[in-house]
Amino acid sequence: MKISVVIPAYNEQNGIEECIQSIFKNTILPHEIIICDGMSDDNTKQIAEKLGVIVLDNKKRIASAGRNLGIEHASGDVVAFTDGDCIADKNWLLEINKVFENDPELIGIGGKVIPAPPRNDIEDFWGNISLRVIMSFGDNSYDVKKRTLNDAFITANCAYTRKSLLEIGGFDDWFGNNAEDVDLSWRFLKSGAKLHYTPEVVIFARSPTTMKAVMKKSFRNGVSSSKLEKRHNGKIFAFDKNIHKLWWKNIFQMLLFKKEAKRNFLQISAHLCGKIIGSIRCRIINI
Repeated sequence: MKISVVIPAYNEQNGIEECIQSIFKNTILPHEIIICDGMSDDNTKQIAEKLGVIVLDNKKRIASAGRNLGIEHASGDVVAFTDGDCIADKNWLLEINKVFENDPELIGIGGKVIPAPPRNDIEDFWGNISLRVIMSFGDNSYDVKKRTLNDAFITANCAYTRKSLLEIGGFDDWFGNNAEDVDLSWRFLKSGAKLHYTPEVVIFARSPTTMKAVMKKSFRNGVSSSKLEKRHNGKIFAFDKNIHKLWWKNIFQMLLFKKEAKRNFLQISAHLCGKIIGSIRCRIINI
């Protein structure tokens, strides 16, 4: 089985070499690695070209378009996705290959995403929240049946047959950089496709190292929430009481000088702002 690896990238000069090298160090080699560069203004493209991988110009710049560009140019039977700030486990491709070969009916797989060793306490903070609280990755394999956030495949670590990606129309550019991967896996489930989660397929993901970057990520997650509500749940009004409880809880904890309260308050506030902006864009109320 030939596996093409597709990685959208934008200004990833600090991580792209480590990402590519981790794939080259896998126990089996990919058929090809395709970097879809979103017109970076740093050295991302030059570093990737120097390492001998395929580099394509993603003129639309958004991640969904970059991945679609990669799918179009891929020549493998399976397209595996990760991000430019991720590190592949040494058996990543071997395990992907094993799962697909063991089940000819399988359309796509999702794997476990683990926080990479943190470079500072902010990266540790966001890595835990994003990959252990907002989403969590279990230790048992299972066929995915439900369209929930926790069961969705994220493009830090997933793979689909190229044929199925072409048939479903790839990633939806309407989502852009906001939950385009969740939307894809949910569309596959709606179509009746067989999807499987396997914890042996492992990627280590970097996280932001500044609160500004954390808030930007959290804001995008809020926009993503509104887009998913609009497209998949068909609701005009959605209210997440749990996140509002957390927001007020952290205001109270800040008054008590609790250690993580300010960071939690800032990232939750950014998320709520994203929900509001997303609501305006999608013409719904999602708060």
